[in-house]
Amino acid sequence: MPVVRTFLVTVVLLAAAAAGGTYMVQNRLADAAYVSLDDAVLTADALPVGSTGAGVVTEVLVAEQARVAAGQELARVRLAENPARPARSPRTETLRAPQPGTVSRIDIAVGGVMSAGEPIVTMYDHTRLSFEAKATEEQLRDLRLGMAAKITGPGLSRPVAGTLDHVKPRVGADPMLDAPLTEEQKVAHERLTVVLVPRTDDVDAVSALVPGLRYTVEVDTNTAVGRTPAVNSAG
Repeated sequence: MPVVRTFLVTVVLLAAAAAGGTYMVQNRLADAAYVSLDDAVLTADALPVGSTGAGVVTEVLVAEQARVAAGQELARVRLAENPARPARSPRTETLRAPQPGTVSRIDIAVGGVMSAGEPIVTMYDHTRLSFEAKATEEQLRDLRLGMAAKITGPGLSRPVAGTLDHVKPRVGADPMLDAPLTEEQKVAHERLTVVLVPRTDDVDAVSALVPGLRYTVEVDTNTAVGRTPAVNSAG
């Protein structure tokens, strides 16, 4: 009986070790299937709204982060007299939203003086937000355009599904050719900006967020097999 008991204990221990080893391998493979991009910033294209002429802001009719409809009144300004027609009295111009969107910033408060075309209210399209994250060239080699991603962070009760849309090309002169750089500067230069867009069914969850907040992105490298490598799309 002692021999049998010893044999059974040995079998159980070997089985547990094998299961533990399998679990560790599976976890390592799962980790290897994802590329983690930290500090992904939620971004939006700015839509400035200004007056046709110089003058003074007399009313601001919206607040920051307010949702507005196309054509909604945003502000009123009193235009300065036109020197070419001094007899004409100053007139009031009403600024309206050129499209639906969200007010991101009031650039000039009531009483402020502005020039022609200077932004008074800045908007953005909350249905077209994207996430921008920095990635090294080594990370980009594992990424493909169209890969699926999970985005987590402030304001999200659950991970948001996204897609790797494109990589911003590096522009401007190469600083590596100029004065010597610190190691930190070299690392920053080597990183490129990866742009991810929320999946259609998650646009509403993202539209409630405020641009500028930072998120974590996990890109699934098992998706978009055969698509264009991200490192080749950066130019």
